[in-house]
Amino acid sequence: MKHGIVTGSSRGIGLATAELLTSNSNTKVIGTSTSGNHTLNRPNFQCLKLDLSNSDSIIKFVENLGDVELDFIVNNAGILLEKWDASAINMKQLKQTFATNVFGTIELTEKLLPRLNSKAHIINITSDWGSFSEQNFDAFQPHYKMSKAALNMYTKLLAKRLENQDITVSSLDPGWTQTDMGGKVAPRLPKDVAADILNLLNNEVETGKFWHQGKVRKW
Repeated sequence: MKHGIVTGSSRGIGLATAELLTSNSNTKVIGTSTSGNHTLNRPNFQCLKLDLSNSDSIIKFVENLGDVELDFIVNNAGILLEKWDASAINMKQLKQTFATNVFGTIELTEKLLPRLNSKAHIINITSDWGSFSEQNFDAFQPHYKMSKAALNMYTKLLAKRLENQDITVSSLDPGWTQTDMGGKVAPRLPKDVAADILNLLNNEVETGKFWHQGKVRKW
């Protein structure tokens, strides 16, 4: 039996990933939502309350895991607060965005590292918007873009740190996807991204890489 965590699993990519992973009865998924509630009802799925912007919530979440050892972590939870056409820096939104997308995600991951089994895989869901190679770069959504760029750097740093421990760390760019964030006209479905995540988990891949639809992409 494999055990893993998918954060932000109550909707969108996180929900699709939890559904796909738990379709295998030999995989148990611990999902998260800020309320602790979830629509997925399967014997190999459990949802725990987690607010990544709150250190006390992260500590309690880890304590509630008991003595479980982990084979994967999918850091999917994230927020985008600004309007689509906003380019000015709003310090309150910037701090809120980093609190969840960067600081909370890193704090949770660091607390979970001692629980990782050999050959475990950490996948950080980032974005093309967090890359320096984005083809259609513009000045909009600055807080979100900076947060995902920081998370990409964390992927590279953590991969280097853990390279002798047989643990893989990846970033994954899901592409424009039909979620609350991406809207209904996006070309990709959450289940498409879930399949990309499963593909990464099921294959031995080089650590410290940035993936998009099964291929390594530029940072």
